[in-house]
Amino acid sequence: MSNVHGEVSLGQPVPAALGRAAPSAAASAVNAPVVGASEVGAPVAAAPSVAAAPGAWRKRCAGLLRPVFAVAGLGMLVLLVRKAGPRELGGVLVEAAAWLPWVVLLELGRQCMDALATRFSYGAAAARVPFSVLARGQLIGTAVSSMAPAGRAAAEATKAALLAPHMGGGTATAAAATSQSASLAAGGLISFPCALASYLLTGPSLFTLAMLAHGVLLVALSAGVRACMRAKRPGAWLLRRCRRWAPHAEQFQASARCGSLLPWRPSLAFLGSRVLQVAQYAVLTHAVGIDTSVVQALFSQGLYLCALAVGSLVPGQVGVSDGAFALAAGVLDTTAARAMSVALLGHVVQLLFVVTGALTPLVWRVPARPVATATH
Repeated sequence: MSNVHGEVSLGQPVPAALGRAAPSAAASAVNAPVVGASEVGAPVAAAPSVAAAPGAWRKRCAGLLRPVFAVAGLGMLVLLVRKAGPRELGGVLVEAAAWLPWVVLLELGRQCMDALATRFSYGAAAARVPFSVLARGQLIGTAVSSMAPAGRAAAEATKAALLAPHMGGGTATAAAATSQSASLAAGGLISFPCALASYLLTGPSLFTLAMLAHGVLLVALSAGVRACMRAKRPGAWLLRRCRRWAPHAEQFQASARCGSLLPWRPSLAFLGSRVLQVAQYAVLTHAVGIDTSVVQALFSQGLYLCALAVGSLVPGQVGVSDGAFALAAGVLDTTAARAMSVALLGHVVQLLFVVTGALTPLVWRVPARPVATATH
């Protein structure tokens, strides 16, 4: 359970960023020598991207910061475990382990809903994408989303790179940006009932205000992404900055202008994924011995989303989500060890899908395919 699954990314959701993130995401998070050598190489060439030189320093900075944030997250986790009590924490985790298969089953349902959202984002072009290619891209994107900074944007860029041969770079990049927008919208919409749950538990507290602000910000960002995709001036500005975008610009904007400003079908699919995530938190809180209700499950979901936004640069939000749950132990009427166990069990399920996604390019190959040409 993670930003994998959609969760939210506030970093570089626009088409240019998606194009820029694709090669680096595939390379760094999913063992690029395997993925890139056989398949991603051609799609990335087809998908719009900015020149490598101007963004090289950003990639180097990201490469340096990623391990720093990872070490910081692990350090925070160690401190939290020591404070909560390793013995009590271990006992809670052992007792709750029997519930993990149910959480994994719900996570499989979330993966299906995320893949459906991606398919909806491609519109009519989705008919040209084989189901096996879409499923494979979803698994790889899940690993990227969990481990890369700004995970959702990186995951959508990776999917665009893998699917571009079936529909052309412009269409794939527009669909990836649409999917990013839909994910933001779904994260924002689910934040409102989470904020209401927080209000019922804590009143007008910092938790409530954070969840409410999170929802408003994500819905606004979702509309902003789509508006920029459809507007002529941002496209013209991007063309001046990146000449390699030119062959795909018309195809991109034609795809982006299809449908409404807010992409409702993929947004509803992502919202379904978030509802399943609420069910996951209901199972997890019950598993660790917390007296669970719908209100508490929604509060836990909102807590996770806020931690996801704050810790987007920390791989898997290790240490960040754990700290958030430990901080909210009083609200959940439990001990810090039991509250932390909710986040730790979530990391276990997350790790399972990260490993699966990382191994997918090694064990699941697809035949090479000529890059699709633009169709209007």
